[in-house]
Amino acid sequence: MAQKTLLEIAKTICSELGFPTPTTVVSSTDTNILKLLSMIQAACDDILREYDWQVLNTRYTFTTSPGVESYAFPTDTERFIGSTFFDQNNRWPMSGPLTGPEWEQVKVSNLASSPFVRYRIMNNLMYLYPVPGNAPYTFLYEYMSNACFTSNAGLPQTSLLQDSDKIRFDQRCVVYGAKLKWLASVNMDTTAALVDYARALEYAKSTDSPARRLNIGGHNGCFPLLSTANIPDTGFGGL
Repeated sequence: MAQKTLLEIAKTICSELGFPTPTTVVSSTDTNILKLLSMIQAACDDILREYDWQVLNTRYTFTTSPGVESYAFPTDTERFIGSTFFDQNNRWPMSGPLTGPEWEQVKVSNLASSPFVRYRIMNNLMYLYPVPGNAPYTFLYEYMSNACFTSNAGLPQTSLLQDSDKIRFDQRCVVYGAKLKWLASVNMDTTAALVDYARALEYAKSTDSPARRLNIGGHNGCFPLLSTANIPDTGFGGL
């Protein structure tokens, strides 16, 4: 979908509210425009928390270092996507995240090593057990980024810095969200604005990704590598 710039969004909001359209936003000296800038940012913060938007879905990989137990997350991490933590070396899921009691039990047990790497999320770090040795391991997971904006050059950003910055969310969601906050701030009726925002939000969620094909047979479209559907009853390739 086409992304709108901060200035384009601000002009649309001002036009719909009946205000003069601004020629600049970030460098404006008009307190109302600066207030609108804050509300656009706040509306984007709200939209970010509403849904796992595909435009912000990010795949992250990291490789272990010998003797290093904990690893930092990307600085733009908003939240994790569940069931995406995998051990790429062994091609199987990581075991976790462990709870506090589970982690302590593992740490004090006599289990010296294990083919399955366990992990715990604590102090904004990922702790691994067993502690990685000399052989490097690569792990991967997906997360939601909080970089809701991009610069004119296309670089992800977590805040609005220039009028030319683009907002990665649906335009109408941002417009209606900011209008709702503006009307509430001046004690005006927000009933219609809330309906508009809720409708735009539901539309954006429903169209963010294509719908999956439903199958009454029960499978989700992913077929196993080996099954009675692809193994012959006899012969096995002429052997």
